[in-house]
Amino acid sequence: MPEYVADSSVFILGMPLPQLPLNRTVTTPDVLQELKDMRSKMAFEAAVDHGLRIEQPLPHLVSEVCDRARTTGDFDRLSETDIGLLAKTLEYDGILCTDDYAIQNVAESLGIRTESIAQEHIKETFEWGMRCTGCGRRFESGDQVCPICGSRLVGYRKKRKRI
Repeated sequence: MPEYVADSSVFILGMPLPQLPLNRTVTTPDVLQELKDMRSKMAFEAAVDHGLRIEQPLPHLVSEVCDRARTTGDFDRLSETDIGLLAKTLEYDGILCTDDYAIQNVAESLGIRTESIAQEHIKETFEWGMRCTGCGRRFESGDQVCPICGSRLVGYRKKRKRI
């Protein structure tokens, strides 16, 4: 039976995870930091009472996720929490429960299975790049300002693949 990894949206939306055995569910400590309202914190504590485990992601898997997120162009769209959750899911070869499309995009690239919470699952994956609004040159993700003309860079889809 696979390990489930719970993103913040599970608790923010107050999902009791009825289909998931909680003793097979894990999350990272950073998830608790993202929970701002009392309802989501209570949902988190209830899950802990029913066996939710809280574990740090492994550093070498965090590095692997960061490398892949740079390849897909999603690195700037992911928080440290998101990266940690992806790393934890890799560790257990589990299923990541999330509604975040950037997380799902990187997860697909890593071969990680995801389950949506309240929104539809992604139907396409993308590789992102950056395009200058001034001179039109294209770059990999990372910078916010064009090194050639100094104009603002905006994201564009380099590749698109239907799932």
